[in-house]
Amino acid sequence: MLKAIIVGAGHRALTYASYARQHPNELQIVGVADPIAARREQVADLYDLPAERCFCSAEELAAQPKFADFVINGTMDHQHVATALPLLAAGYDMLLEKPFAVSEEEMWQLVEAARLHKRKVAICHVLRFAPFYTAIRQKVVEGVIGDILNVQATEHVSYHHHVVGYVRGKWNSKAKCFSPMLMAKCCHDLDLITWMKSGVPPVSVSSFGSNMQFRPERAPAGAGTRCLVDCEIEPDCLYSARKHYLDHPNRWA
Repeated sequence: MLKAIIVGAGHRALTYASYARQHPNELQIVGVADPIAARREQVADLYDLPAERCFCSAEELAAQPKFADFVINGTMDHQHVATALPLLAAGYDMLLEKPFAVSEEEMWQLVEAARLHKRKVAICHVLRFAPFYTAIRQKVVEGVIGDILNVQATEHVSYHHHVVGYVRGKWNSKAKCFSPMLMAKCCHDLDLITWMKSGVPPVSVSSFGSNMQFRPERAPAGAGTRCLVDCEIEPDCLYSARKHYLDHPNRWA
């Protein structure tokens, strides 16, 4: 049985950690590190953790004697490397949420730390394990569909996901999450494209875009300044904060 600690107790890390509840003979959650007390308490309740196994930060956790095999690092994009370094130094292997770094400099810091401390760092590119994509890749590798000369990939983000994550959410600007849109939303796609043609590195990567829809001059008639305060059309609006958050309090936790 493997023992793991949750670092950054948000939706993504809790989803990965739920494997322990489904397969308790294979994985056990033995600790949590998160600056938000309510989230520490949530994890402690889920996995019956004592108070001494709940920490406010990765640094506080790393200062303790090692008591797990690996950590599940589900912190925000710009926190990935900063939280990973002390934990790798403390001897933990790591399951690290993507994108694993927000700059080339950080990338090399992480790589060098993993090598120095002889630790394993697995990046959560989960679509590699989806049956649909593994089947396609197998056909590509076997040459069944011929030579791949170019790949055209389109990321269709559903309206509610887009609003929650990239308009109201923590990924609505590079200044907040430190990741450009290409990394914040499309690192899945970039990984799949290079994975399909394993061993063939990309020559260049670029993206472009603009804020077309969510601008003051495009607001519909009757729209207020705050969704739940003075907006007359909120009850029938696709982007209602009430529908997305209050009616489903755990969906976007």
